[in-house]
Amino acid sequence: MKNITFEIYHPNLDTVSDRTLRSILKKMSSLLREIQYQEVFYLINHSSLSPSEKQSLRDRLRGPLNHIDAYYVQKIERGSILIEGALTAIGLWLLKNTIGESVKEAWKQSEMHKSLVSYLSDPIPRRQIIDRNIDRVIDAWNFEGFIVESIEKEDIDDENLKVRININTDPLTAKHIEENFRKIDTELVIAELRKEIERLNSAR
Repeated sequence: MKNITFEIYHPNLDTVSDRTLRSILKKMSSLLREIQYQEVFYLINHSSLSPSEKQSLRDRLRGPLNHIDAYYVQKIERGSILIEGALTAIGLWLLKNTIGESVKEAWKQSEMHKSLVSYLSDPIPRRQIIDRNIDRVIDAWNFEGFIVESIEKEDIDDENLKVRININTDPLTAKHIEENFRKIDTELVIAELRKEIERLNSAR
């Protein structure tokens, strides 16, 4: 399994401001970054390296893994809202590039590279690890005003996995939005200006 696509779907965000969109995109970034972080650390922890070499790799990668590009945006649709992004492989790429800094013996470097190739080429082990990471990360995640209703995982074929995270707005937040939301556009500004003009004219 090489390509992993994530979708976040909300069924009834009729009006989406840039602030709301940024909030959802930020959550998606953090979520997918953590999934990659967990995958990389799993590979290190289950390698045949010595404890000191594993620790060295973890120490070197901890900072960079918190700042990687988590996904590439493929599609954003409105009506409801659907955000589709392809998981990057930057976490794995960083791991590949950091092995030589932490592991001195060439044969150990070679074995580690071979194990990565094997892991990425065989769809079954990676599918199991990604499955576990998705469930673990989402279970522990706080979506603030949103709740996760369901997670759907679909194997498109041996190479492609699609994960759909169905979210909705927390009922209390939804009630607050309904009671307080105003779409501020040009028509609203004109209407309020006209009311103010009438008020000022009547005060003369």
